[in-house]
Amino acid sequence: MSSKGSTSGKQTGKKAPAAGKKESGHGSALAIVIVLMILFIPVGLCFVSVTPEPYRVVPTNALPAAVQAAGASICSTTDTHWNVTGATGGKTYVISYNCAAQTSDNTITAMIQAFDSTQSRDAAVQAYNTMMVGRGKPLGNLFEYNQYVIYVTPPNTALMRSIQAQLKAMM
Repeated sequence: MSSKGSTSGKQTGKKAPAAGKKESGHGSALAIVIVLMILFIPVGLCFVSVTPEPYRVVPTNALPAAVQAAGASICSTTDTHWNVTGATGGKTYVISYNCAAQTSDNTITAMIQAFDSTQSRDAAVQAYNTMMVGRGKPLGNLFEYNQYVIYVTPPNTALMRSIQAQLKAMM
């Protein structure tokens, strides 16, 4: 009888791992579904939720006027050209509430680039939105204004929001 007890104990031991494998199989499938959702939902939202701003060619760059209306100053300006299809040139501005005492709290860098068509401007915005932070996508805010795309860093600052509100009011 002792040998039967040990045999039935071995069989019981074999059934327990089989039950565990079924549970891990369902868990693996669930994990794969979750990973796919994490990857595809944000990319899908980039294409669906992006509502392009109207494309109008304006004769002058309105960013300096918006900076002044927001109560800030342009501390320095340099010419820049993004290596993107349809980009026609732009400027990089260092903007601050106090140019003499620039800190990370009161200073932003705004790069503005003009585009030759709606398609090229929107393609540049979509390309930026589909990149992942840390994998080629710099950390900042990107928004459109007429034929321009404006990239501001650091992101989500009070100064940036104030300038963006002024640009929207000018539109």
